[in-house]
Amino acid sequence: MILRKLEPQDVEAFWSLRLKSLKEHPESFGSNYEDASLTGMDEVRRRFPNTADQFLLGAFGENNELMGMIGFRREPSRNLAHKGILWGVYVDSAHQGKGIAQALLRHVLEEARSLDGLEQVYLSVVTVNEPAVRLYRSAGFEIFGTEANALKIGDRSFDEYWMACKL
Repeated sequence: MILRKLEPQDVEAFWSLRLKSLKEHPESFGSNYEDASLTGMDEVRRRFPNTADQFLLGAFGENNELMGMIGFRREPSRNLAHKGILWGVYVDSAHQGKGIAQALLRHVLEEARSLDGLEQVYLSVVTVNEPAVRLYRSAGFEIFGTEANALKIGDRSFDEYWMACKL
């Protein structure tokens, strides 16, 4: 497995995996498949994060297949720039249970620690995703709040934990 930041040439593989994540696990993301699938590749390329403060990290397997990803964004405001947020964490179902998410999380936190002035990283996770909650806790994240009805899909509501990791 190779872990590396996604580059502009990876945008189509990223978007394919992103759409798959939204379709297979709608309860885990604020975005939804229906809206995202209408987004054209030009728009995806325009919004693709590729700076030190905003990037996607990917796990690649044989044949350069994108197996998993995690997004990072540092808050842009000077008053908030000591914080970063993780988003879009997903490992393809064919590759789950192999430690890929743990490797991605460890690597993205190493990258975050290298950013001058960054003190903490936040994320939100649906409370019913117990494997993800365990993973984040094992990496040093602590729950600091619960948002009731954070996501609503049809008639179902999902609560989210807000978690933070001090760097």
